[in-house]
Amino acid sequence: MRAKIKHYPGRHCASTALRNLVNYHGLRWSEALCFGLGAGLGFWLMDFPGASPSRFIQVRCASLEEQFFQRMGCPGLQRKFADPAEGEKELLALLDRGLPVLALTDLYYLPYFNSKTHFPGHAITIWGYDRKKEVFLVTDTEREEILEVSFAQMRRARFCRGPFFELEGNLYAPQGLAEPEDMAPLIAGAIAANSRALLESSASFQGMAALSRWGEEIRRWGSLPDWRWAARFCYQVIERRGTGGGGFRFLYADFLKEAVNYLPRLGLTPAEMMEEAGRAWQKLAYTLKEISQGEAPDFSPAAADIAAVYELETAYHRRILELELDLEAGAGE
Repeated sequence: MRAKIKHYPGRHCASTALRNLVNYHGLRWSEALCFGLGAGLGFWLMDFPGASPSRFIQVRCASLEEQFFQRMGCPGLQRKFADPAEGEKELLALLDRGLPVLALTDLYYLPYFNSKTHFPGHAITIWGYDRKKEVFLVTDTEREEILEVSFAQMRRARFCRGPFFELEGNLYAPQGLAEPEDMAPLIAGAIAANSRALLESSASFQGMAALSRWGEEIRRWGSLPDWRWAARFCYQVIERRGTGGGGFRFLYADFLKEAVNYLPRLGLTPAEMMEEAGRAWQKLAYTLKEISQGEAPDFSPAAADIAAVYELETAYHRRILELELDLEAGAGE
């Protein structure tokens, strides 16, 4: 059993899977638009002594999928399950109805990655299954081909615990998706909400406050037993692990360019500011890569790069919040 597959390779796992679902349901939207409607930008700084790596960052928000479906008029769409057998039964039932499913997984258990590192929260699209072979048919981000994941592997991938994510068979399977009558206020609201979440967060582990704190703390990372791996992993999270480069900022800049079609008052300046921030994130990533390859752990160049990122991102988010009333006033244009 399987739905008619509509997969186009993308840059990020979640926004690629979201585009797969909206395309399946008849909306010819871009990956960037899906990412932006989910208010996908974020920053998290986490400390997990004894884990590998012991320091961890994330550069997108944790609730991209939920925010996207909420703005699409489908709140509470995410399903979780207490029992893996129950979760598998429901997944098969949804596929039997011809519905593609966005599922969150730990890519460590997906056979085509051959990963030695756990990375939970990775989104894939499940289109169907072969009962005789006991495999699910999936598509994944930049890969063009249909991939097979055994029932046993999928159970492990969908039900696992980590320091940042606890997966309980999390899935999204809308029965239908229709384009909102007026996209402009949805887009304006998503842009403003994303900047507000980053700029005004009171939590010390996320947002611009956490980014500033990272710039101070990273100078002491040289004393970490796993300083090489911590630096290398941060480089990967920013530049390599499905971000589209520049910590998702280039993908978001593409969304802002597309948003101008709905919000002429937005103009192209925010997209240009976001592209500049993306280049700064990219520079930081390669600085961290160089540090991971060095003989001595000198993190001072990374601290300087973080300060540059902080300045550029803060300037962008402040500009957006200053524009918020204008964006909402011009939403219907």
